[in-house]
Amino acid sequence: MNLKAVSSSFKQQGIQFLADPQWIIPSIIAPFLFTVVALYMYSGVGDIDSPVVLTAVLGGGVLGMWGNMLFASGFTITYDRYNGTIEPIMLTPTHLIDVITGRSIWNTLIGLLNAVLVFVSAELIFGVGVSVAEPLFFFPMLIMTLFSLASIGLMLSALFVLTRASFVVMTILEFPIYVFSGALFPVSVLGGLAPISYVLAPSWGVDALKTTAVHGHESMTEFGIAFSLAMMLFLMLVYIAAAYILFRVIERNIRESGTLVRY
Repeated sequence: MNLKAVSSSFKQQGIQFLADPQWIIPSIIAPFLFTVVALYMYSGVGDIDSPVVLTAVLGGGVLGMWGNMLFASGFTITYDRYNGTIEPIMLTPTHLIDVITGRSIWNTLIGLLNAVLVFVSAELIFGVGVSVAEPLFFFPMLIMTLFSLASIGLMLSALFVLTRASFVVMTILEFPIYVFSGALFPVSVLGGLAPISYVLAPSWGVDALKTTAVHGHESMTEFGIAFSLAMMLFLMLVYIAAAYILFRVIERNIRESGTLVRY
């Protein structure tokens, strides 16, 4: 991996983010709205500091992180197409995955900001009084869950190179992750569709996150948080390896066929 290219693309992504105000909507406003809606939905369930309400806050944070990662991973390729920069990138000695990785790291940091804003807004506006069961493990698990979402975004970025309808694909993929990750409601209610959650790294991350945050949370399995963490890390490595292979194959094919900008 070309670390200089990763660093440069990270810096460039930051500049584009700060120069384009539209990113405020998915990165800051959308997570806040998710949390507000969730808190109003669960406001009649019990006390404002009940486990159900805390679960709603966590769900809002995860939804905001995933929305940011998905739209950022898809738009980064589309943005290059609009500006005519994808062809020069492909002509450089640097592999495309190095450029996308740098951008993904920036988006990961913004996703972490999403989660922090969700917790702060829930505390200041609604007075939720967020008190997690195991604070020493909660924040590392939050970061790891965010990276698990980023690994999916990285893998999808390879597919976005091949399609000109990335916004359509992003819209289709957004809600299924909300459902199958367990962010909206427990995986146990999915019935026969639950096995889909088992092959998603964020599902294990959300499960471990809720275990560290919510008192009495019933885990996806009986093996506990260590098993959930191990599964999440394993699936993350699988996604990253798949992304690397996909990028290399796609990059070689489009160089040979010259069809990158064909509509």
